[in-house]
Amino acid sequence: MASSKEESNDEELTEQEALENQEDASEVAESLVDREESAPKSENKLLSFSKKLPNLQAYRDKKLRKRLILLVSLFLIPLVGSLYYISPLSNLSAVQVKAQQKVTQETILETANFEIGERLWPQFFNREAVANKVTTENPWIKKTTITLQDWNKFAIQVKEYEEVAYLVKGNQYLPILENGKIIQEPIKKIDNRHVILESFSKEAQILATLKEYEKLPAEIQDSISQIKLTPSKKNDELITLFMNDGNQVFVNISDFSKQMKYYLQVAKEMKGKGVIDMEVGIYSYPYAEKDEETTESSQSEESF
Repeated sequence: MASSKEESNDEELTEQEALENQEDASEVAESLVDREESAPKSENKLLSFSKKLPNLQAYRDKKLRKRLILLVSLFLIPLVGSLYYISPLSNLSAVQVKAQQKVTQETILETANFEIGERLWPQFFNREAVANKVTTENPWIKKTTITLQDWNKFAIQVKEYEEVAYLVKGNQYLPILENGKIIQEPIKKIDNRHVILESFSKEAQILATLKEYEKLPAEIQDSISQIKLTPSKKNDELITLFMNDGNQVFVNISDFSKQMKYYLQVAKEMKGKGVIDMEVGIYSYPYAEKDEETTESSQSEESF
């Protein structure tokens, strides 16, 4: 009986030890699992930090380069400015005049009065005043532009008024510009493409006449050889047109283009050369009739 009890006790101890061994094994397994799970996290942290190191270094290098460039610029810019100031590039080396025809290059340069060899920038900043002076002192010039070229040279670009007509003054012809100004310098040779004006003195009347003339068809323009201002006591804008076919036309400046469009038709219906009066209405008569009227008026004056 004693032996059987001892055997049962031994069996109970064996089972208890087995259970304890199982519990220890499970704890060891759990600890291993925990270590395995925690290991990748620490490795990931190391890997992410190692990845950030190059970016951080690049950022620091970039910031350092910026500071270095700023410091170099602070010293370099004044140095370059000083070298430029004492170099020949800071002085005006030449002035070139472009696109002038009627006004000579010498006249433009004399009017501009730029100083070669002197400081460039004070003269450049004063270029607008110089351009206005060149324009106002030369009636031929419409616009003047001054620009900087090749670092230290000036280019003067001028645009001139077009010559559109001539004014007869004695035996001389004075150019009339598109703005109505009369150039008081006779020309030696006239251009047959331009109309000739006579007895005009006011720019406003010249401009009005030329404006109406430009509205005419080319065929009628070519048929006019000369336009003379012939005002009367009641009409200060009456003009006489001398035609290439031998006729004369009386017309008002304001009605010039409107009335002259009928000229070719009226001239075709005339039996001979004479006068076409367009001052009030339109009618024509031969020169002989005009001469008779002049003779009769002179005889009546003598009888008084």
